[in-house]
Amino acid sequence: MNTDQNLTKGNHGNSSQKTLVEKLVLEIESNLNNDQFGVDRLAQSVGMSRSNLHRKLQKALGVSTSQFIREYRLKRALEILRQEDITASEAAYRVGFSSATYFSTSFHKFYGYPPGEVKNMKDDDRSPPVTKADTTTEKKDSKRGVIWLALIASIGLVVGWYFYTVKQRKSSAVPSVKNVSLDKSIAVLPLKNWTGHPDLEYVSDGMTDAVISRLANIHSIDRVVPFTSILAYKETHKTIQEIATELGVDKILQGNLQIAGDQIKINLQMIDGRSNDHLWSEEYVRVWKTDEIFKMQSEVVESVARTMEAVITEDELAYLQKIPTQNKQAYSYYLQAEFQKNKANELSYANAINLYKKAIAIDSSFVDSYLSMANIWNLGGGVWGFYEEREAWGNAKALLQKALEIEPKNRQAEEELITGSFFYDWNFELVEAYYQKHLNTPFYDKSPVISLDYAIKTGRSQGALEASDSHMVIDPANVFFPFFKAEALMFLGSNEEAIKMLESVDPLYSDNWFYLRESSKLYFYLGQYDKSKIQLEKILSQFSDYPPILMWLNAVYSQMNGRSKETNSYLGQLFGEYNQGASGSPAWFLALFYCTQGNYGKTFEWLQKSYDRHEVEMTWLREEPLLAPVRNDPRYKDLYDKVGFSTIGLPIKSSVEN
Repeated sequence: MNTDQNLTKGNHGNSSQKTLVEKLVLEIESNLNNDQFGVDRLAQSVGMSRSNLHRKLQKALGVSTSQFIREYRLKRALEILRQEDITASEAAYRVGFSSATYFSTSFHKFYGYPPGEVKNMKDDDRSPPVTKADTTTEKKDSKRGVIWLALIASIGLVVGWYFYTVKQRKSSAVPSVKNVSLDKSIAVLPLKNWTGHPDLEYVSDGMTDAVISRLANIHSIDRVVPFTSILAYKETHKTIQEIATELGVDKILQGNLQIAGDQIKINLQMIDGRSNDHLWSEEYVRVWKTDEIFKMQSEVVESVARTMEAVITEDELAYLQKIPTQNKQAYSYYLQAEFQKNKANELSYANAINLYKKAIAIDSSFVDSYLSMANIWNLGGGVWGFYEEREAWGNAKALLQKALEIEPKNRQAEEELITGSFFYDWNFELVEAYYQKHLNTPFYDKSPVISLDYAIKTGRSQGALEASDSHMVIDPANVFFPFFKAEALMFLGSNEEAIKMLESVDPLYSDNWFYLRESSKLYFYLGQYDKSKIQLEKILSQFSDYPPILMWLNAVYSQMNGRSKETNSYLGQLFGEYNQGASGSPAWFLALFYCTQGNYGKTFEWLQKSYDRHEVEMTWLREEPLLAPVRNDPRYKDLYDKVGFSTIGLPIKSSVEN
């Protein structure tokens, strides 16, 4: 549906969109010469988050918020230059550009000619742009744009003209793909460690992650593959075209890192993922100091964006140039900690925590260290079963609160805090309010719990399905999203689609502990026992970590095969874990085992123990398929209320609902 149709399909859609744009234009106009006025201030003025406003403008007009502000200022600049005898620099400052050079560049790119030529041009030649392609149709449309521009005498007409020009941009002929990239997407492959020292691998990985993180904050780049998803290509022999196809990206950035004395050097080249053509290469050399390193990272990102013809707004530029810590040693500890964290095992987590603590001891305002350490505690206590749950959450919560003291608007810290409140505190009222507030603007992370896991566990599987599809567009190689999609499909009754989803990605994640664990469980629920056993065997043969969920699955399959001695052995392991106060929800899985055997007395005995221990798996109480036979039992209703599902008005599912 084009913008014109979108704006006229109904009074409600038309009026609400136009009202929003009117508010935005009025706010920009009232701050026109304020070069500090940007996306954050504009979003606050209409009571929205920047991501929500970005989504609404993209949906209504096909532009980002920063583009909306910039184009309005450029249109006002054209008016001023035509009507008043002032220089381009004066016009730049009048419309809120702090840099005359940046203004001239933006103006020239938008209109096709520099601002200094406005006075010498005829009206037809200086009309607003429609697209980069200059077709006959577009020239006619541009003339109509001039008529609109001449009629602007009030903010209301500015609004109408803005809708008009956006409509023309979207409805005009599509430029040749050879000239204009229709998909600004990129994967940054892990930098090769050419230092000659294997123990400096953490530096090359850290630099890769930093570049990816900064690129991901440029809204005009459609997709940047996250660091966790490109680690699989660290030692790959696949071609650039194969990698680009697998990751669904247009561009590939690759390179190497070298260190000599106190200097660090990075060599980079960008390759077109479709044609394999070399697009750009550059060498960066800096002194090994934190401010120099961050400047290097910023320079790399700006060069990449420029090559991709991606516009960096002033707000985004400020973020790129932000220095998270001024201390070289603190940053070194942080990079080493991130390297250990990505190994994702109990020993590497312990190493990472110690390194994060060292970084914070040197620089107590180093927010990234707080966030990463909190994430380890949350994962280690809830998913992996490495730490006692309450201790893990207490540590994570304190770290996240500290991070928010330093940066009150840090969305990552907020999301992690809400996630912990769900798993560990069962604070459904708090989490539900957050979920509803950000329903249309979910926080993107490698595993966004609220938009996926929480949605499924509270009966919003359709919402989780849509969220997983949205996240997979951003990051098609992420291990979490296909699993959550398959899980949502199962709860929606589309078992065959769920199985196909899992089968399509099984080969990609045959060495990923989380995927193997979750898919072995999901295959079990789908009745695909042979596939489930294959995934289970892969875990047991590749990994030493052996949490309660695996003990439970082994017990279930031993019982199904009539091997009572083995069954008792696995149950004994679960009893032992519970008696030792281990995390990983052993009581919960004992309850599930007894429920599959029809022993409902034992089921509720262990569900009560799971509740008393506040095990994180109790968040599955409403949707757990294996508990369907006991949903009508008063004891189930009592636990349901005490866990907190009733506080947000969720009724108990019928015992026949699956």
